[in-house]
Amino acid sequence: MASPLKNAAAFRRDERGNIAIMFGLLLFVILAAAGAAIDFLRIDRAKTALAEAGDAALIAAARYKGAHSDASDDDITEIAEKLFRAEMRNATEVKISSFSIAFSSAAQSFRLNVDADLDLLIMGVFGYGIEDLDTVAEAKLGEPPYIELAMALDVTGSMNSNGKLSTLKGAANDLIDELLSYEAATSKIGIVPFAQYVNVGTANGAEPWLDNPGPGWSGCVGSRAYPNNVQDDEYDVVKAPGLIGVACPGGLTQLTDDADLLKQEINDLAASGWTYIPSGVMWAWSVLSPQEPFTDGVAYESLESVNGTKALMIMTDGDNTRAPDYPTHDSTSKTLANALTTEICTNIKAEKIIVYAVAFEVTDTTIKDILRNCATDADYYFDAKNSKALTEAFASIAASLRNISLSK
Repeated sequence: MASPLKNAAAFRRDERGNIAIMFGLLLFVILAAAGAAIDFLRIDRAKTALAEAGDAALIAAARYKGAHSDASDDDITEIAEKLFRAEMRNATEVKISSFSIAFSSAAQSFRLNVDADLDLLIMGVFGYGIEDLDTVAEAKLGEPPYIELAMALDVTGSMNSNGKLSTLKGAANDLIDELLSYEAATSKIGIVPFAQYVNVGTANGAEPWLDNPGPGWSGCVGSRAYPNNVQDDEYDVVKAPGLIGVACPGGLTQLTDDADLLKQEINDLAASGWTYIPSGVMWAWSVLSPQEPFTDGVAYESLESVNGTKALMIMTDGDNTRAPDYPTHDSTSKTLANALTTEICTNIKAEKIIVYAVAFEVTDTTIKDILRNCATDADYYFDAKNSKALTEAFASIAASLRNISLSK
């Protein structure tokens, strides 16, 4: 007969064995749960990517059909699929086996069908190797999103250094191509080159909002007296002062969807002169405005009905070196110029205009802070320390506007 001590020792050995088995089972469950969590995260990410790409494809289909009423389902699918696959280019783990969009003339709606799946990493061990991500969505034909962008571009003398002007031209042309070729939205762009002054164009010489100084005027305009110089109104009462004997850049370009015209204006940019940022920002605001001096912009109260977005971009490579002494800009008070820059930005944002600000190789911390605060939020401010960063900033602005249009 075994002694009690021997029985106790055998029990302890059996207990240790049971604990080891239980620990092994528990570890397996923990690892399985962690692995499943990874797969669930991948599934959620894939579904989000498919939904966003599908929305973009449906908008592209609706826009194309609106412009080509006789387009077949195959035509619509071909156009929309290009955009869909471009939007899915970073979701390489999702396998897309088929894509189609069908238009119902009776319902005036588009139906999207996507066959897709995702290989699972851990859950395959439990017999769930593939997640079915088939997507069906529908959208009714309506107005595509609408974008207006005014670019206030610094073309002062410092832009001639380090190839900055050439970089600006390339980045701006890429942005124009990106926005105007975007199938999911209708876009118009305006350009306001600025230095010490802005040129509104001699073609506007007879307009009632302009105080034309007479023969010899080349399009240059100064500032209306404060506070009119920070407000976009009352041009019928306080006219924009035309100036003779001052230098200004080439004429501004009002809102248009003519890509060739816009790119020609960009390619013709020449840099010279001092910097007065409020002049460029103020006239860019006027380009977007539905009221005089220019009336191309959609009315603010109508933006929602046309799924519209108004945006203004400021790009400068330095601080304010000139300020207004009314109507000219011969003062050198940075304090005044900086205060006016801030006030104009505040007034623009009060109109629900999205503001992007780009500092290009700027070293002055004061103007960088002003530009950062001028932007709608931190994501809309870009501190471009070199040419590569400027190109990336313009590309980010184009992508941002595309994303905003898709959210409409």
